[in-house]
Amino acid sequence: MVYLMEWWLFVFVLTGPFANVVFGQFHYNFVNTPLTWTDAQRMCKDLFTDLATIESSADADAVLNPIYAGKAWIGLHDDLINSWTWSLIDSSFYGEGEDMYRNWDTGQPNNLYGTQHCVEFWRSPYLGRWNDRSCSVKRQFVCFKGTLNGTATFVRIETLSNWTEAQRFCRENYVDLASIRNQKENEMVRSIADGNIVWIGLHKEIWSDGSVSLYRNWDSGQPDSGEEQCVATSFESGLWSDESCSIQLPFVCYTAADVENFRSTRQDETSITLQWNKVNDDVSFILQFDGVETPITAGFTPITYTVSSLTAATEYRFTLYSVFEDIRSSGISITAVTAPPSITSLEVSRKNESGVTLQWNKVNSNITFILQFNGTETNITAPDGDGPVTHTISSLTPSMKYTFTVYSVFENVRSSGVSITAVTGEMSGFIWNQ
Repeated sequence: MVYLMEWWLFVFVLTGPFANVVFGQFHYNFVNTPLTWTDAQRMCKDLFTDLATIESSADADAVLNPIYAGKAWIGLHDDLINSWTWSLIDSSFYGEGEDMYRNWDTGQPNNLYGTQHCVEFWRSPYLGRWNDRSCSVKRQFVCFKGTLNGTATFVRIETLSNWTEAQRFCRENYVDLASIRNQKENEMVRSIADGNIVWIGLHKEIWSDGSVSLYRNWDSGQPDSGEEQCVATSFESGLWSDESCSIQLPFVCYTAADVENFRSTRQDETSITLQWNKVNDDVSFILQFDGVETPITAGFTPITYTVSSLTAATEYRFTLYSVFEDIRSSGISITAVTAPPSITSLEVSRKNESGVTLQWNKVNSNITFILQFNGTETNITAPDGDGPVTHTISSLTPSMKYTFTVYSVFENVRSSGVSITAVTGEMSGFIWNQ
C-alpha cells in the first residue's frame, strides 16, 4: 500500500490529475510523466490495468490527448528472446519443457522488418521447419482437436486466414491452434499440412497485457530498427514509431471496464450462449437485444447466459450494460450468429476404386459447406439453382472404408454435421451405388 501511495504522489506532483478517456471496453488514462517503457508498464499495472492496448482505429484516436503534442508509450513492444508462447496456455497440456519445443529453420526466427510475430510451418524443401511471419498474412492453418487415448489430434483448415482469424476459428470449433510439444507431433502436423504452408499456435505476446490484437498504425518507414523494441504513438499524427525502451516518455494506461471479454462461446440453430468476465463485484447487468432488456444478476465469473428461441442462420446484435446503483454504463455490443440447419439427404451417388461422389440437398443460397475426412477440411460452395450439391473425392485407396462429415456453414459458424461412410470399389472398375 505504501508503494502505491508513493506512485500516486509521484504522478500527482509532476502532472496533476490524469487525463481520462472512456471508450468501449477501455478507460484510457494519459499520464504526462516521462518514464522508460518498463517503468511506465509497472506503473500502469500498479495503478490501472496495463499500458494501452489498441485494437482499432477508433481506439488509436481515443488515446490521443489534445493538450499534449509529443509522443507517448503504448503497450506494444518486441521482446526478441522471451516472448514466444503458444496460443493454448493450459499448463496441464505441457509436460516438463514441452512448451519450449522449437523446430526453427536455419536463421529463423529473424523478425524481418520487425513485424514477424507469428509462426508458420514451412513447405518443401523446408518441410517440417518453422518460420516467423507477419501475423496478417493469409494462410491455411492447423487446429488442435484434443487428445485421443493420450495422443494429440489435429485437423488442417483450408480457409486462408490471418493468424488471429485462425486462432478464433480453432477456439470456436475445436480447442485451439496447434501446439507442437515434440518431434513426434511435429511429424504429425507435417503430414496433416500435406505440403502446404500453415499457421501453428506459436506467437509473440507483444502487447503488455497479452492481447493478440493485430491492429497497427505505423508511421511511414516504421518500424525501422531491430534495436528499438518499444512503441510510442504521436499525439500530433496518431501514427506509431519504434523507440528505444530506455528513453523517457509520457504514456497511456488503460483501466478495464466493468465487463471484460464479452463474447459468444456456443451456438446452435436456436440459441446463442454469451459469456463475459466481471471486473467489479458490486455491479449487475442488463442484456439488450431485439428491443428487449433482460436484467442479469452477477454470479461467479465468468458469467454465462443463453439466449434461446432464435432463428437458424441469423445474425443478432447484443448489447451488455453494467449497472451500479441504477446507473448503467455506456454498454458493449457484439454480433453473433446462430448455426445453420444441417444438410439433408446425404448419400453416396457413385464410387469407384479411387473416388467417391457425395450428394446432398442445399440448405439455402447463403449457406456454404465444409467436407471433413482423413484429418482435412475442404470448403464447398453450393452451385446456383435449386438442384442438389455434388462433390467428388478422388485419389482414394481401393477397398478402403472412409467416413465423410459434411457441415453447413453460415458466417464461419457450422452446423453439428452429418456423417456417412463409404467403401471404395475394388480394382475391377466403376461401381454405381445401389
